[in-house]
Amino acid sequence: MSAKDFKEQSPFLWRCIVAIQCKHPSRQSELCTSIREVAAKRLLVDCAKNLDLLQGVLMYLTWITYLTQPQKSSLCIYTQMAIGLVFELGLNKPAPPDLCMATSNCNAVGHLPHLKASLSTKRTMNERRAVLGCYVLSSLIAQFLGRMDPLRWTPHMEECLNTLAESYESPNDTVLVQMTRSRLLADLILQGPWSQNLYDIETASRAPASFHMKAMQTQLQTLKSKIPVNLAENRSILFHLIHTEVSLYETALSKPATNTGYTDPLHLDHLYACLKAVKAFFDLLVAIPIAELTSIALPDLIYTSHCLMTLFRLSTSDHPGWDQATVRGTLDLVSITGQLADRLKQVAQVVGIQNEGESQDPYSRLGMMMLKIRGEWASRLSDLEAIDIDSTLELPLFNMNQWDLDSFLNWSGEFN
Repeated sequence: MSAKDFKEQSPFLWRCIVAIQCKHPSRQSELCTSIREVAAKRLLVDCAKNLDLLQGVLMYLTWITYLTQPQKSSLCIYTQMAIGLVFELGLNKPAPPDLCMATSNCNAVGHLPHLKASLSTKRTMNERRAVLGCYVLSSLIAQFLGRMDPLRWTPHMEECLNTLAESYESPNDTVLVQMTRSRLLADLILQGPWSQNLYDIETASRAPASFHMKAMQTQLQTLKSKIPVNLAENRSILFHLIHTEVSLYETALSKPATNTGYTDPLHLDHLYACLKAVKAFFDLLVAIPIAELTSIALPDLIYTSHCLMTLFRLSTSDHPGWDQATVRGTLDLVSITGQLADRLKQVAQVVGIQNEGESQDPYSRLGMMMLKIRGEWASRLSDLEAIDIDSTLELPLFNMNQWDLDSFLNWSGEFN
């Protein structure tokens, strides 16, 4: 398909691509504002429902949310728009063989004869990709915000996943399949009984949390084993997979019901596994060539936030037997934050982004914000080193909507 044909077939998606590729911050800001205006008219005024709009909204969520200036609170609203389009297009259910079978009761009795369902009678590969992409993003954003639910997984979406897994139409289909499987496991982890004491052997109304941990570990290993050899080094797959591993083992950071001072080897193993996963994430992140940092998307930034917060908690955990000095020697929070900031600040010059006046490219802004939180991390760690950590302080399991987001990338309160 030529660029001209693509623009005619998917005009809204084309607008989003043009905005993302723009290297002039002021012009990019204008394009992003225009995209919001077009989305508002098409979705809310014209009540349009088509695949082009869904794909464009998904691209907006993935990139434009942090590229645009001024940043707006839009993650929740645009995610709900995407989910609404999935429902309107019927992408979460099998395509009806006959549109008459999808007619609403009101239409059937003649109350609203002019309304027609925006459904296709044959599921296309792009529709399958869109519904899985919507699930991945809504699942991640729901975890990030802590105030909404993701697109509910359905048997038809499982069928779409299996179809793409067997497809040779695009190599990116396999990448999407692996990302989706990682998010499915991440959602299961979030539903685990981690509010209980993970290492309590007493039985309860449901299986002990330790049983759930073993089951999740098995599923994680299975997930790793299913990555095709040719995609073993794919960054997108690895970011999702490593983040899922961090989510699993950070459950060991939950405060025990009773603090007996007993050193539990299994607990320490899980804490160390969490530290290794966090280190693997940042090793992968800093290995990205500076010119390729323009490919980072919203999921990568959310995962970075999560891993920074988890590293802080590992650096300050007072669990019996856990050595904070060894943690900082393995991966120093202040050092890695500064390293990320330095790399981000070099992006504009390397790729030729032209900053003009007060308009600043998103990567330089991210770098400056990283430097700001580097100072905050240093201050917090210094304060904790100067005093004994309060043994009664309970740090809950990671919640992306808590104080760490006030520190990490100030944009959290601006565009979420």
